[in-house]
Amino acid sequence: MINWMLHSGLIAFLAFLGFRFVKTELPGWVYWLGLLLKLSAGIVLGLIFYEYYESGDTIAFFEAAKNLTEVENQPRTQFFLKILRPVVVFTDGSYWITSLYFSFISFISFWYGLKVLSNLYPDIRWLITICFLIIPSIVFWSSGIIKDSMASAALIVFVVSMIQTYKLKRLLIPDLILILIGGFILLYVKHYLFITAIIFSAVLFSLSLYRQLQPKWRFASILVIFIALVGTQFVHPYLAINRIPWTLQQNNQAILEKSDSEDRLNIVLEEDSWTEVISNVPKALHAGLFRPSLFDQTPVWGWIHRVENFLLIILMMMSIILFFKKKHKIDWALFVGSLCGILLLAIMLPLSTPNFGTLVRYKNSYMPYLFLICSVLPYHYFTSQAHK
Repeated sequence: MINWMLHSGLIAFLAFLGFRFVKTELPGWVYWLGLLLKLSAGIVLGLIFYEYYESGDTIAFFEAAKNLTEVENQPRTQFFLKILRPVVVFTDGSYWITSLYFSFISFISFWYGLKVLSNLYPDIRWLITICFLIIPSIVFWSSGIIKDSMASAALIVFVVSMIQTYKLKRLLIPDLILILIGGFILLYVKHYLFITAIIFSAVLFSLSLYRQLQPKWRFASILVIFIALVGTQFVHPYLAINRIPWTLQQNNQAILEKSDSEDRLNIVLEEDSWTEVISNVPKALHAGLFRPSLFDQTPVWGWIHRVENFLLIILMMMSIILFFKKKHKIDWALFVGSLCGILLLAIMLPLSTPNFGTLVRYKNSYMPYLFLICSVLPYHYFTSQAHK
């Protein structure tokens, strides 16, 4: 009880500091509600894995950190455990308090991302708030003792710092620091997210540079993307361009073997060739964007993902209609850069992880941005109608 009281007081103090120094134009209750949802999600995640599944990554990570167990041939897990172990020791071996700290760190990262984007785009401040702090699956899978909570936090500070640099047309020292920290964590926790973040940044700044250069010099903007793509070949040997089909096929078969029939996606890579990969891209893209759907069979809490994906379909259709009807002005550099990153993950993740349970967790890395992109035009439309 004393342990709980001490750490609850410390978390409350840290939360107050976050509220005090990471300010937005939003009402104060939004911060505290978002924090409460995030902390609760981390506890619920632990309860589900302990009480329902009785196993899972979050339990395995905690036990390995608590018992100082070494994990062989898993460098990403080893890196995560190096961060997790001091927190476990600090909390006197409490899973639940450790979960609260990880959820808090994730929340502060999301709140910082919300602050930056709402300052850059104040007219959609409330929409950004919903996409980052309220949508259930986004809150849930970025909380607690899982690598995804750390990866999501690192990705958001990296992405919003890049967007701020793009919008301000200068690189601030705080943004540089956050880009380096976010990139470092992504590189060692989820290297495919690091590659995606690099590609997003390269496309964003390449298109921005293209608009600024004189026609005879515009070819130089292509070099930005070329250099970025070459650089990604050194991130991980299994993600080199010539080995991607083999990596996808190996992961695909391993996941299918471990999955129950009702949990499997209809995506099977029989061969490790680009022809096989490309032939499965349509199914993978559909799964990455819209599954599980209302027609898929999932556990009862899978309905949350099914309803969210149904809503996403509606928003996407509305956005397409409104774009052609209203001819809205689009920031094409930011839109295309974001779309490249989202589509890359939406295709590659289902190909390598054709399992509903794993997919919904991994999809969380790009779902906040996908929801935001698909919601901007409908949000503008309905808010403008409300003021008429």
